[in-house]
Amino acid sequence: MKLWEIGKLLHGGDYNVDQWLDRPDILAEDIRLMKLAGVNVVSLCIFSWSSLEPEEGVYTFEWLDEVMDSMYKNGIYVILATPSAGKPPWLIKKYPDIMRTREHRQRLLYGERENHCNSNKIFREKVCRIDEKLAERYANHPALILWHISNEMYGICHCETCQASFRKWLQGKYKTIDCLNEQYWSNFWSHRYTDWEELESPSSVGETAVHGLALDYKRFYSDLSIDFLQMEIDAVKKYNPSIPVTTNLFHFNCGIDCWKVSEILDVISFDKYPHWHNGADKTSEWAVGVESAFAYDYCRSMQNKPFLLMESSPSSTNWMPVAKLKRPGIHMLGSMQAIAGGADSVQYFQWRQSRGAFEKFHGAVVTHNGSEHIRVFQDVTQVGARLADLAHIKNTETKARVAIIFDWDNLRGLDEQKSLRNVNRDFEQVIMEHYEAVIQNYVSVDVIAQTADFSRYKVIIAPMLYMFLPGTADKIRIFIKNGGTFIITFYSGMVNENDLAFECFPPFALNDVFGIKAEETDSLEDSDENSFNWEGKTYKVKRYCDLVQLYGAEVMAVYEQDFYAGLPVLTKNEYGSGMAYYMAARSDVDFLRDFYARVLCDTEISKIVKSEYVKDVMVKERCDKEKQYVFLMNFSRDSREICGETLKGYEVKILEKYL
Repeated sequence: MKLWEIGKLLHGGDYNVDQWLDRPDILAEDIRLMKLAGVNVVSLCIFSWSSLEPEEGVYTFEWLDEVMDSMYKNGIYVILATPSAGKPPWLIKKYPDIMRTREHRQRLLYGERENHCNSNKIFREKVCRIDEKLAERYANHPALILWHISNEMYGICHCETCQASFRKWLQGKYKTIDCLNEQYWSNFWSHRYTDWEELESPSSVGETAVHGLALDYKRFYSDLSIDFLQMEIDAVKKYNPSIPVTTNLFHFNCGIDCWKVSEILDVISFDKYPHWHNGADKTSEWAVGVESAFAYDYCRSMQNKPFLLMESSPSSTNWMPVAKLKRPGIHMLGSMQAIAGGADSVQYFQWRQSRGAFEKFHGAVVTHNGSEHIRVFQDVTQVGARLADLAHIKNTETKARVAIIFDWDNLRGLDEQKSLRNVNRDFEQVIMEHYEAVIQNYVSVDVIAQTADFSRYKVIIAPMLYMFLPGTADKIRIFIKNGGTFIITFYSGMVNENDLAFECFPPFALNDVFGIKAEETDSLEDSDENSFNWEGKTYKVKRYCDLVQLYGAEVMAVYEQDFYAGLPVLTKNEYGSGMAYYMAARSDVDFLRDFYARVLCDTEISKIVKSEYVKDVMVKERCDKEKQYVFLMNFSRDSREICGETLKGYEVKILEKYL
């Protein structure tokens, strides 16, 4: 059975059955409980290398044979992992150079996970060997539907092997040392390189001031990590290329360019642990919901198709600062939100709670007491039943006409730069504010890279697009000229892909398109205030204020305070058949929601539901050729009314409409 042939939504989780090999009764009991909870898939062997290869070259697959066969006999699919994320002690004892080297050049000792060097030749050989052994034995097993490659890849190594590989990578990119020096502006502080061997990765005890170098090392290691993934993919595909592959992404900034990763995966998967009930304020559930919705739209947009929620917690975690239990209704709400965002699965870490070590108190479907009568198990069972009823939603799509640019190179550039605010640059917060404002207008949104196809959309929003990659300015120009609406903000179009400042006023090469030039930027203290009036309402300004000069744009609002009072804070400019907006300052969600309501109306983008924003209510959609499935989600503990429907606290309702 292939993943895309399964006519149901997946429900299950990580099953670390090799922790219970001395308990033959556990497997039978777990299968009974899985059926009770509506579980139809398990992920196996994510950290099982020691159980699969207890000694070098000695393989013990018999226990896995039993598990695979038992799952198949009981109608439960298997996602089989390659075990490269967690290494057995014997491997490091014999080959200590496998361990990662920190930025101050200290090699790590054995321990924890995901701490190997991705360029180490011996480690690559050993990983390929265990992967091929697994694939040779199980690639054609009827229970197998998906390969899970590694686990939550992250981190960087600075060993000598990586340094040598990095220099080769640089030579491939720049060709000559003179070209590298030009892009790094290395005459600054007399840092001009004369030989490739002089280049080393950035370090707190070495070079930190050459931003191009810092960016390139992050890119290099991202490429190296992707190459490592491709190596593992090739190893398992060797025995059955029809079985799809994935790896579980887990954070917006884990060090690997997710847009590039998506090109080598058959399906995107994501681990999400929302920090519910974090006590920040009474709107914390809504704020958590917004961040989660963004993550799901981000995952769906990578391949423009459904993804898998690979991990979530059925209750609490063991690693958050405060591990809160989910309040009644939250597990269903969070699970349905993932489905609404484009997930075709709800899966958990973990199925059965470990008895010892780091994750012994991490939430699980089956806790230490093994009871099916506790609240967590009942919550999971209810989700399983609802997913079974929603089988017809599998493989449905979300067709967005609005997109927000969230770009990895841009994120890295903002992380490295020294400028207006060296604390609380707020890029991710600014992105989230614009996203929140758009979804409060109840329209679908894609999250895209600046390398994406712009022609799919009517409206594109680019908050703090500090770094323009080659071709980005031309793409924006063409998009607007052909009728698109583009919104760009302060601190955009400042540098090229190597963090080299453009020799012109921002936004780079687009002054005629936007009809403005951003000549200066004022960064505000948190206590500083400014404001502007738009359409009869006054809105606050915070953190960033561009000082803009007009070159043809229409002024929509001006600053009310400080020495730049009267200068434009919001402009628009017709260009070709489209419209270019420039937001010169960071404002709040209230303004952004009102502004995007006007833009969406002007561009005739239909709402999912015909309703003004109802506080704490999120609306998402999935569609097939005949029907639209509308998810109404209440992130408040209090009841809400929308579209003639009453939503109880934390309730989700799904409406079906013929297209």
